Parts: sequence; structure tokens; C-alpha cells
Amino acid sequence: MVNDPLPPLAPPPSPGGNAAGCALFAIGMLMLIPSGLCTAFGGFGLIAQLFDDPKQLIENFPDILPFVPITIIPLGLGIVLVRLGLRSRKDQ
Repeated sequence: MVNDPLPPLAPPPSPGGNAAGCALFAIGMLMLIPSGLCTAFGGFGLIAQLFDDPKQLIENFPDILPFVPITIIPLGLGIVLVRLGLRSRKDQ
């Protein structure tokens, strides 16, 4: 039997990540965590009020309606920024 030499080893992959990807991820997490907590607490409060007194919830609905964009828009932006930061890391 003839021993064939082993093929040369491939260079190890770079750890990935760049400053822009890290910044997008960090800013996204700074937006995502507080707005997610705010959305969760507000949602639980609305559900509790729905079970407690549905008539009062219906009467106060115009006051509650601005809660939706105030919490959902930063939550969505945070999700988008986190995904962009992670995707920029995977592209390398």
C-alpha cells in the first residue's frame, strides 16, 4: 500500500462580524427589549381589564388606541435591526 499525502488543510474561517453588524445588533436589542416589555405589560393589562370590566375597556378604547403604534413600531424596528445585524455577520 502506498500512503498518499493528506491534502493541505483549509485555513480556519474568520470569526465574522463587523462594526456595522455589531452596532445594528446592539441598537436593535436596545430597542427590542424595552419595547417588548412595554408591549407585554400593556397587553397583559388590557387583557386583565377586559376580564375585569369590558364596558370600561370599550369606553376607554380611544385612549388606549395610541398605545398600539407607540409600542409596535419600536418593536418592529428593533426586530429588523437585530436581523440585519445578524445577517451581516453571516454574510462574511
